[in-house]
Amino acid sequence: MRALLRGRPTGVIETKIKKPIIILSSIALVVVILSTAYFSLLLPLLNVLYNPVKADDNNQQATIIQHGGDVLDKDDPFHRDNAKDATPDPDATVNPNPTEYIPGPVATPDPDSTPDPNSGEGFDISQAVRVHASEMVFEPGTRNVLLLGFNPEEQLADSIFILNINEKTKVMKLISVPRDTYVPHAKATQEAMKKYHYYNLPGSHKINACVYIGSTVINYVGGKFGNSGIDYMCAVLSALLPGCEIDDYVYVDFYGFMDIVDIAGGVYVTSPENMYTVEGELAIRQGRYKLTAREALFYVRSRYRLKPNGENTGTGGDNFRKINQANFITEVATQLFTKENMTLSKVTGYMEVLKQSVFHSITPAKLSTYLPIGVDFANKEYKVVSYVIAGKEIDPFGDHASYVTLD
Repeated sequence: MRALLRGRPTGVIETKIKKPIIILSSIALVVVILSTAYFSLLLPLLNVLYNPVKADDNNQQATIIQHGGDVLDKDDPFHRDNAKDATPDPDATVNPNPTEYIPGPVATPDPDSTPDPNSGEGFDISQAVRVHASEMVFEPGTRNVLLLGFNPEEQLADSIFILNINEKTKVMKLISVPRDTYVPHAKATQEAMKKYHYYNLPGSHKINACVYIGSTVINYVGGKFGNSGIDYMCAVLSALLPGCEIDDYVYVDFYGFMDIVDIAGGVYVTSPENMYTVEGELAIRQGRYKLTAREALFYVRSRYRLKPNGENTGTGGDNFRKINQANFITEVATQLFTKENMTLSKVTGYMEVLKQSVFHSITPAKLSTYLPIGVDFANKEYKVVSYVIAGKEIDPFGDHASYVTLD
């Protein structure tokens, strides 16, 4: 071998050896990069692109209610105008002007707190408007996306919003539906609820229980999403709010909500007043401050306005919480899409959270119709108006379960 090589220039041999090594190394590097991108970004993205709520393990013994029939009992004495004994919600004054808050007592600022350097510039905390259900207009040709914040432990929809998108006028309506809304279920549904001993449970006739009733009690079938719980919720909303046909849904559980806030490193939120715990501790300061995931969850779930000693002022309620939730969504949405929050590591984390905790009906085919809306929203071309649907307090079962009826 040495004899054969004797007399050949050394550089030729080294070049012939190096070329294959360089080529193999380059191929290996490309494979590693592509594999990393696929498993850390592309695969989670593909899993998120179409991630519907899993089809129900339908209760074969449940009463089957077919899509297309009446989902409400219009003869129910507490349905809309039939509710003669309904009294106005004292915290639900309806007027055409944005709701004005009465600030609570202001605590001494925490020297270690982190205020927003922009001081909430461009955001108006009073933008949530209270309206009657009958005044809520869903223009023909607009999109309606149902947004559900879900408590998986209780199987209840703690937050119910409808995002109405008008692509022509560039207006988004974020409509908050009271979770305490009374649902006068159709008689067949009522019989099924009695059969499963669910009828007399406090709060079982609230709209936030519709996903559970649709999937477990009545096995609602024939809806567009192939999930009996989501389909029944959509049918009830369409019946209560004429003109509101749900085109898509997004379903988020609270664990996913907290994870997203954690990955973002916290979010800036404007609180109209100090918010206290039942122990009298200051949980949320008045003003615009950066909140952790746990603080943000407290903010969007709190329905009671408490004094510094933890005593209930009696001026809170679901409307108070709904206004805070509507403003939170409006305020935080643009914060997540910043350069700081769009790094590879954070995007990868978002994808994993979205896969585990955020479910929706937006297929890859539909995605192309939503992308221009998202781009225009990111460029601040859309005007966002938040609405809170007001109701009247009723007590249809005498169990003091805090029902409201829409009018």
